[in-house]
Amino acid sequence: MPTITLDDVDLYYEEYGSGDEVVLASANGFSGWAYPELLADEPTNYRVITIQTRGFGKSSHLSEAPAIGWLAQWADDVCAVADALGIDTFIYTGASHGGGIGWYIAQRNPDRLKAFVSVVGTPHDRAGGTDSSEGRRRMIEGRHDPKIVREQIEILGGFSDDPVRLAEREISYANRVTEHMNRSEDVAWINQGKPFPEAQTDEELEAILSGIRVPVLILASMRDGVISPESSLRGAKFVRGAKAVLFEDEGHFISSESPERLAREVKLYVDELNGTALPRRPRRPASSTGGAFTE
Repeated sequence: MPTITLDDVDLYYEEYGSGDEVVLASANGFSGWAYPELLADEPTNYRVITIQTRGFGKSSHLSEAPAIGWLAQWADDVCAVADALGIDTFIYTGASHGGGIGWYIAQRNPDRLKAFVSVVGTPHDRAGGTDSSEGRRRMIEGRHDPKIVREQIEILGGFSDDPVRLAEREISYANRVTEHMNRSEDVAWINQGKPFPEAQTDEELEAILSGIRVPVLILASMRDGVISPESSLRGAKFVRGAKAVLFEDEGHFISSESPERLAREVKLYVDELNGTALPRRPRRPASSTGGAFTE
């Protein structure tokens, strides 16, 4: 089992692919077949390293929260794993709470990032407090009630009238409920909270986002039940030079439901950074009247 030991904590990781572009991702768990693992395949062919966060799964479990907070600690862990593997700079991507980790890397260690790809992971709106999202709090409080767990998963998934997708969700939602119900108590209590809890208002959050100085791609779902469209647009507006792609017909589980859509956008963005994207169409020369448009 591949692990890296940091002090007294073991972090489990897996590697996919062997391309020149190195992508790191961290989360409580990974599927092994969807995003970001898909980035190791055509057309991207990246080297992808997934890191299971401390506190979960095959990484060391903890009896109390890290002193600097979960998200900040997980972000530092990503950089420590990169150090252990001899990786200087990398592309980081994360979905949901994994995206929250990326925002902390961008703030705490921006020199490590070639780029950051946030998938349904922009910092939450400040409404309802910053210690936790309402859905996460309710999921923890009702973790022994499958009905409550199912309700929260459905909220996250968002609306769909596509019969194929609805049929697939019946299976995936049942599996998610089972996974949550089977979580041990030393895992089920963990609540990472909202990123940047020191920002008590949306305006204070905007100030933090304005200080981010790394290339950022925001991939967002407009039917997301926890990361609002306003949150995604806030990131696109206040992170200098950010690019955002908004999927109207997707929800919070886009990384497992539509991973190919994400991979295509990541490839385009990285190609743009590398200057290898398809060239733009040449501009038409201005008309002899001196302007491009006439009345």
